[in-house]
Amino acid sequence: MNVSRSTRLALASLVAGLAAGCAAPRLAPVDLAEPGWTVRESAAVWHPPGNAPELAGELLVASHPDGRRFVQFSKQSLPVVVATVAPAGWSIGSPLRKGPPFGGRGRPTDRVPWFQFRSLPPGTPDSPRWQSVGTPGHPWRLQATRGNEFVEGPAP
Repeated sequence: MNVSRSTRLALASLVAGLAAGCAAPRLAPVDLAEPGWTVRESAAVWHPPGNAPELAGELLVASHPDGRRFVQFSKQSLPVVVATVAPAGWSIGSPLRKGPPFGGRGRPTDRVPWFQFRSLPPGTPDSPRWQSVGTPGHPWRLQATRGNEFVEGPAP
């Protein structure tokens, strides 16, 4: 598989941001066809931290009334980032990266934007590291309060 340089740089930024993470707990596979899931999809642009180039792709955000969440950012149908929250813990990783995903128990890390999504467009983030910018009917943006990382998408 030929992965573009920009995708490799974005993944390197993701891994660097999670370097303090630990091995992910084993989470049950997510079945979005299971009753109760609310699934939203949108085109999105991710600007990773630092000097990595922006990546245009598709964002899928799924939430369940029991608190589970699943977020996937893909480029040309290839998952780039997959983040999951469940009662047993959280995990984040990439099928493009060797090794297991990062993760932990309790609250997910607030170092990356993916755990701030509960819906599309994003609502108020859980962490003060992130802010949601936009008004109803206009493009949305979730951006870091420090640094240049953001995820943005078109008006719903």
